[in-house]
Amino acid sequence: MKNLLSFVVVAVVAFSCNRDLRGPQDDLISIGKKNVIHSSVLGEDRPFWVSVPPHDPATNKKFPVLYLLDGDAHFHSVTGLISHQAAAGTIPEMIVVGIPNTDRTRDLTPSNSLLIDGESRDFLKTSGGNDKFWEFVRTELIPKVEATYPTHPYRVLVGHSFGGIAAINALYTIPDTFDAYISIDPSIWWDHQRLLKKADTVFSTAHFDNKYFFLGQANTLKPGESTNDHFGSIKEYVKVLESPSNKSGLKWSYKYYPDDSHGSVPLVNEYDGLRFIFHDYNPSAEMLVMDPEALKRKFEQYRMPPPEGVVNRLGYFAMGEKNFDRAEQYFQMNIDAYPESSNAYDSMGELMLNKGDTVKAVQLYKRSLELDPRNTNASKVIEDVLAKKK
Repeated sequence: MKNLLSFVVVAVVAFSCNRDLRGPQDDLISIGKKNVIHSSVLGEDRPFWVSVPPHDPATNKKFPVLYLLDGDAHFHSVTGLISHQAAAGTIPEMIVVGIPNTDRTRDLTPSNSLLIDGESRDFLKTSGGNDKFWEFVRTELIPKVEATYPTHPYRVLVGHSFGGIAAINALYTIPDTFDAYISIDPSIWWDHQRLLKKADTVFSTAHFDNKYFFLGQANTLKPGESTNDHFGSIKEYVKVLESPSNKSGLKWSYKYYPDDSHGSVPLVNEYDGLRFIFHDYNPSAEMLVMDPEALKRKFEQYRMPPPEGVVNRLGYFAMGEKNFDRAEQYFQMNIDAYPESSNAYDSMGELMLNKGDTVKAVQLYKRSLELDPRNTNASKVIEDVLAKKK
């Protein structure tokens, strides 16, 4: 237990972007950029790592942002996970902001406590600075990120161990800062279960409507143990979430990972947490019969329009069923939500061709071609339609 509770994650080896050492820039595979911001709140320079999905800046596309505690340790795995799942259409593409540590114990613990298993630990002397850390994130880091990158206002927070209790403390104290939280095997034992003792009051009085919270628990039991401080504290926390006194409206889920340790659980927990948060993101059979307005309402929880690709597929499904009015509603939804998308106008142009309105079709294809001169389909359709009129 001593080793577990004293666990401090280490940074993974950083990638290099030195052109002289690595050859031509086109040969590099880059997943992000290291940045530094001076924090007046904390009185120090703070590194932060950022990964932005590939995109054309001209489209003015915006991305939800995932803020990742212990960012240097988890940056590579989380950016890879999001890239893979976004390509599969199960979650949105996201900007990842990794926050490396300067004093992990200070920044991620909500109160000053020197004890682990009843014994004093020197490395805990600086503990208790989490509220100040969140002031830095809220007033300095987030504004910097949002002024620099194409951010959508939806924010997800991910933390492991001490980071897990930092995430819970953020839910308690600054609930308007993040929309969703993933707390991975959190150290709820901290300071005589300080956050657990607050939980009943918080969840019986706070309003967390449209907030998501995913709690994961690793198997931290030693052979022959049925419980311990770390394991049992999380179990007690789940009981508070399950209690009828939880009137908060929080959308929460819990999962136990019996085959994972405290160190191995983050990746699978992050996957399950993101799938829970964005459970309505992937198109389903239900969506195929859903009217466009209902689809819009489904995505209001994410404060974003339905994904362009999802809407486009539904439009083509309706068009294939000869339901042209429904198809037009879907394609117009994409034009309204993504006015700089060449594909949105291309799809509506194809619908107009199916309806026999060649005048509107040519207008739409021309707009598509203006937005993307590489759209050979649009130029060919325009050429064919105009040739038939001669």
